[in-house]
Amino acid sequence: MEPSADVVVLTALPVEFRAVLHLLRDQSTLVHPQGTSLVKGTLPGLGGTVAVARIGAGNLTSAAVAERVRQWLRPQALLFVGVAGGLKPEARLSDVVVSTKVYHLHPGKETPEGFHARPVSGAVSHRLEQAAGIALCSESWRKWVPDEVRATWQEDGPHVHFQPVIAGEVVLNSPVTPLRDQITFHYGDALAIEMESAGVARVVDLSEDLRILTLRGISDHADASKGEADASGSQYRASAHAAAAAAALACELLPETAGPGGSSRAVRSAGAIGEASAPEAEWVRALMAFADMGRGDFRHSLLTDMGRILGLPHAFMAAESTVARDHVREIVRRMNTYRDAPAARTALYAALENARPDDGALEGLSRLLP
Repeated sequence: MEPSADVVVLTALPVEFRAVLHLLRDQSTLVHPQGTSLVKGTLPGLGGTVAVARIGAGNLTSAAVAERVRQWLRPQALLFVGVAGGLKPEARLSDVVVSTKVYHLHPGKETPEGFHARPVSGAVSHRLEQAAGIALCSESWRKWVPDEVRATWQEDGPHVHFQPVIAGEVVLNSPVTPLRDQITFHYGDALAIEMESAGVARVVDLSEDLRILTLRGISDHADASKGEADASGSQYRASAHAAAAAAALACELLPETAGPGGSSRAVRSAGAIGEASAPEAEWVRALMAFADMGRGDFRHSLLTDMGRILGLPHAFMAAESTVARDHVREIVRRMNTYRDAPAARTALYAALENARPDDGALEGLSRLLP
């Protein structure tokens, strides 16, 4: 069976990698033929799988690895999780920033009159950003923060900001440099600076089947106090907060089995769902019988309607593919592992019935329903 993961998390530093690993259960290792290693596991209370890699710093590396895992594991979401330097006073140490835009820092033109930036705003997934807004709108996401980190809170704990970030090939350790002035002038809405997200965003620009989002903990103020902050353990705390925010986002993307506190819900296992459902291939054939199923916009509308029927704050999540049959197969897989699979199947039928009535195809699909 080909390797896969529902959510892939990329990190740059060992401290960031360990923060995500701390949350994963049932861990195993995946190794790409070219050597990239990921640890795959599950989050307590959630179905589906999460795979995390430590890839080192820099946008070039992040772009190469993001494209590699996109083709290899076909995740429904790719998250970059780690630390960043805060650029504004409201970015307190250990706060979390969720990217609404990703600026590539360095593109521009150097002239006798000075440097003229040519801002490149990288793509982030609107769907993931909206799901993060739901997941992080209350303090419940903090339940994923380890107790030893929570014990260090001296005020009201970390805040979450939804603002742009900048990614460049530089560590910024001073507030009084030409580069800092350039950032303030050209990227005044950015809250934090880091070194990897622009590469991942470029992969999305060139792809049609990957959703990405960056979640960063503020570990320093991108000034001369960075060394002191790092020595105090700020990277460890900021990494733990970013990993906790990513886990809370995963709760919006993956089917539930039990909450992080151990309270279970009435959810059937994926195996039990498979036993109660027709074989996957039959579902795929029945769905491909709809004449419009080969169109990407039709499938996207279908997922949006399923989410609405199920009462979700976002579309029903299924990893995209440019190949219609592969996308349909992923929709079926996600439907069969959803926390209430019969409801997902009913929602799929209702969405198709509303979208484009096709009596023949609907009749074939109805035979697969309980």
